[in-house]
Amino acid sequence: MFLTVRIPPQKLFIAAGLAGGLAVGGAATVRAAAPVAAATPGSEPASRVKTLEVRSARRYQPIYRTPDGRGPLRGTMVPGESFEVVAQVAGPRCSGGVWGELPAGGYTCLGTTELSEETPVFQPRLAAFDQPRPEEYFSYLETGAYDRDRVDVAEPILPFIYGKRWRGWRAPAWDSLAAWNAGRASTHNLEGVPKYHFVEAIDTPRGQVLRRRDGVVVPADRVFIYPVDRFQGRDLEARPVPEGRAAAWVVAYDGVSVRSEPHAGAPIMASLDYHQELTVDAVPVASSEDEALRWWRIPDAVVPGVDGWVPAGTEGIRVLQSLARPEEVGPDEIWVDVDRTEQVLSLRRGNQVLYATLVSTGDGARWATPKGLYRVYDKSVYGDMKSRDDADEPYHVEKVPWVMHFKHRYALHGVFWHWGFGHPASHGCVNLAPRDAHYLFERIGPRIGKGWHTAYATPEDPGTHMRVHDG
Repeated sequence: MFLTVRIPPQKLFIAAGLAGGLAVGGAATVRAAAPVAAATPGSEPASRVKTLEVRSARRYQPIYRTPDGRGPLRGTMVPGESFEVVAQVAGPRCSGGVWGELPAGGYTCLGTTELSEETPVFQPRLAAFDQPRPEEYFSYLETGAYDRDRVDVAEPILPFIYGKRWRGWRAPAWDSLAAWNAGRASTHNLEGVPKYHFVEAIDTPRGQVLRRRDGVVVPADRVFIYPVDRFQGRDLEARPVPEGRAAAWVVAYDGVSVRSEPHAGAPIMASLDYHQELTVDAVPVASSEDEALRWWRIPDAVVPGVDGWVPAGTEGIRVLQSLARPEEVGPDEIWVDVDRTEQVLSLRRGNQVLYATLVSTGDGARWATPKGLYRVYDKSVYGDMKSRDDADEPYHVEKVPWVMHFKHRYALHGVFWHWGFGHPASHGCVNLAPRDAHYLFERIGPRIGKGWHTAYATPEDPGTHMRVHDG
């Protein structure tokens, strides 16, 4: 059936200010670390060495490739988060002179850390808060309310709660929770351009408020909370596509009609909803009435043994294409492919597709995601993205989740401000649904360790290859 609620076209969430993107020496060993086991490209290796100690960072703690404070950076730690140390190493330019060797590679000065009893975890931690769903968008605009799950049962998807001042949501702000609870007047309103992040939701006698890291609070019903897409791509190792078939998704906002024969006059058998996953023949066939037109066959479209047909070459569906790996990529190497024509990203090992999903690349010639073969040279669990000062369309997005740079000011990253995956929408970045961004972040290099905020590529860990192309 068609969608019961129409997902707004791209122009709606552009007009609403919801679209966007990023145009964005030697040492004496105190205790030697034994070799560690191999790792998947995105994670720290599984250590065969017993952890020496667990510590926590007091600030954004730098990680260096060598135990020297003037050496090249390997990454950074999240303040307050715990991390494992597998060895202590003496080295220069460190308070106390003792460096900690880390399982994912690199060294951090232990003089600005402290012992911790908390189990280290991969970052980011996810916020237990139920943001609206895209299908609630219009009713939310009309009523200012949506069907929100309680915090204790909400499914964590994003690292923060995201919202903005927009339309009737004027976002009055109080400098502290105490000021709000005391019934004082608001001190200011949030600005209109930024997309804000909030670290927690707090229930109070006066209603729920969202708190920022600096202590400022905003009533939850006075700020526009971004609807977040729960869409996720297809794990083709767990659910492979039969030989001769291809993974596909519906991207028409109103859904697509499935016809009984490959021509526009054939009876409609069923309708498929926006972002519905399907499997089609790998090669489209000519229309039974016009050989210039192509149609995709959907095996067992309605019931087993009854096929259906949808037109090719339209904005109706996107199809994962079978393409050989670049010669620079090894036969067993993990790499990423981005097809601008189909708006499909796939994670591959050599020529085998492991995972595929819809994305949004740059919108139009001005913002086109640049074609080429790259390497992902850094990863951050989140980061601010801001337009240039002289930009015609200014934007400022706080704490964009799962950022993976492949070219200066271009990245793969999660998106909470639109749900148009399968359509170009960004200022040049490759936009992913939150679940897809999280999935990809954990599986591509450079490696990142527990408690880390950022990882930078190194000669030994150069980052995952990524190809951007048309068709």
